[in-house]
Amino acid sequence: MKLKVFMFLIALSCGVSAFSQLSDLHYLPPLKQGSNNQAIQQQEVHLSTPETTPFTVNVYEGTNPAILASFTISNTTPAVHSLGNGDNNVTLVDNAHTGVVINDAGLRYVAPNGERFYVNYRGRSGSQGASLTSKGRAAMGTQFKWGGVPNLGTHVSKSNTVGIMATEDNTTVDVFGYDPNCVFRQGGNASAITADTYQITLNANESFVFEAYMGNTFSDAQSQGWIGTSIVSDKDIVISNGSLNYGRQANNTNRDAGIDQPVPENRIGKEYVFIRGNGNTNGWTEFPLIIATQNNTEIYVNGNTTPIATINNGEYFEIPSSNYSSNAVGANMYVTTNKDAYAYQCMGGSTAAYTQGLNFVAPVNCLLPDTMDNIPDIRNVAGITVTGGVTIVASSSTPDSNITVTDGNGTVALPAATPVTGSTLWKTFYVPNLNGNVTVNSSGPIAVGFIGFNGARGVAGYFSGFDTVPEVDLQVSGGGCLPSATVEVVDPNFDSYQWFENGSLIAGANGPTYTPTAAGDYFVRVIKGGCQYDSQPLTAYYCDPDVVIKKVADQNTVRHGDTVTFSITVESLGLDPVTNVVITDILPDGISLVNASVTKGSFTYPNWNVGTMTSGDLETLTLVTQVNLPDVNTQTATYTNTINNSQDQTDGNITVDDPSETVTVNFQTPTTVITNRRITIRVNRN
Repeated sequence: MKLKVFMFLIALSCGVSAFSQLSDLHYLPPLKQGSNNQAIQQQEVHLSTPETTPFTVNVYEGTNPAILASFTISNTTPAVHSLGNGDNNVTLVDNAHTGVVINDAGLRYVAPNGERFYVNYRGRSGSQGASLTSKGRAAMGTQFKWGGVPNLGTHVSKSNTVGIMATEDNTTVDVFGYDPNCVFRQGGNASAITADTYQITLNANESFVFEAYMGNTFSDAQSQGWIGTSIVSDKDIVISNGSLNYGRQANNTNRDAGIDQPVPENRIGKEYVFIRGNGNTNGWTEFPLIIATQNNTEIYVNGNTTPIATINNGEYFEIPSSNYSSNAVGANMYVTTNKDAYAYQCMGGSTAAYTQGLNFVAPVNCLLPDTMDNIPDIRNVAGITVTGGVTIVASSSTPDSNITVTDGNGTVALPAATPVTGSTLWKTFYVPNLNGNVTVNSSGPIAVGFIGFNGARGVAGYFSGFDTVPEVDLQVSGGGCLPSATVEVVDPNFDSYQWFENGSLIAGANGPTYTPTAAGDYFVRVIKGGCQYDSQPLTAYYCDPDVVIKKVADQNTVRHGDTVTFSITVESLGLDPVTNVVITDILPDGISLVNASVTKGSFTYPNWNVGTMTSGDLETLTLVTQVNLPDVNTQTATYTNTINNSQDQTDGNITVDDPSETVTVNFQTPTTVITNRRITIRVNRN
């Protein structure tokens, strides 16, 4: 077995990381709206800082080395960078700049002397509004998932987008894992890019913008087939993503803008607290959405020990709003996963279904900062005034009296805290009706967001939480192959260790080193000074090919004529790619095929041609079938269906397959009915 390791460079500490949302460098990749000015027209970028001494921030556009604009800011004097309206081909691109490499779009904000500051993009049109908070250097990385929420209904302005911006020359970016039926714009053709994978080469500060345009034609692929798409590069990139516009009601033209900037996969976590916005009780605009970065990711809500869902790499789950502690603004929801996952939140600015906003949410941890200083001019969204309120996640060990909120009018009374069901570590607050520059201070860790609305415009922003996401550096020693290889913490200076395999605790694995015994995902939980955090995962693969197949039926005892759905999965646990993978499923005579769908490749009964699979690749074939007794005199029939796999390489069969499912069909006993002294036999087949 060889070990594939994702390396991390910052050791766990209790200080503030230099790689944070509060940063000396910020990137704003360009995005694409479905129709010019209908999602965003007026645009501004707000710059703020906790620094009391004024300093300079320079702005650069695309690859142009000349300074586009320069601002002097301090804690008491934030600045506003006004941008061109609509499709200005800097922050929002037109059709001609979509689906092609561009060098004159995207912005960089740089403090040449290293001072740290916040960058918050705000935009609006006649009826829509959006906010995006740059994550600074924390946004730079090589492995991302395209995020957002399903875009329902139709309208000419409805569109989904991701903007990618390179930080170094000769950066190769691979985009894959989206619905094969999802298509992307290139110039004037909204469906020009049809390939199942796409590769881009960018130089420093060049950009590429994808648009999955919906318009007035709804399809699941365009609505949501892009969610969870993998964006992987060989050098650091930054992405922004979301929908311009999106709707949350099927068969409706309701819409608003929702965008944010995520961090790479090595900066996310497993524990999240969500705070409800002003959305209606129907839940259309109030829900979290979780995107998996690893197979078999279990999602738990409010401390329940049974997962609400289990999803695989690139899949997502929308958690129903009924899991919030109440239907009132400020209610909370506690969500944990057994493996690192992305977390997005759809929030309502008001009870209207068309005032939603989108937040990329940071995981909670005991190293969160204790200050958010400040959110500038909280009610100003590119020239219009919105209601202004903040959400606060705070440590439950911090006295309420130690948490202060100030705005342009001074100190604001803090409402009573809402406890978090399922966790004794956190509590939440919602503070509405704020004005001017808003600061939150605490003696313990906090995470702060803001929401607001004006008429049909809803906005949301998450302003903290990535400042101190810690990392634990792991490496492989002992030759790199089992049984002699071990994984170890590079700087073993923590108070305690606990290793996990596929999210489950490994009993007795309590040292700084561990020897894996099987393919899987491994991480170590460390504690220092009472503060606990998990390392990012590393995945162990076998040297030899190991193709694992499994077949599961949604029901195993049925009646004649019933429908049975089979889920067939194939997973590659070998280090190297396997090619020409084919899964064969010959159904027995008593079971007939109704329809089939695949996550990769093509299906022509009885063969599923998967193609090439790389390490960790897990794909699914769904077969909808109908059972039919060939002989009406048969009381029961049992059918066992077995799948098999073939590929160019020899399958080592190291992991046990589960290729068979048995379905029992019951023929219901005929009913005897006396009618006019005649005996009528009524045969019930179902």
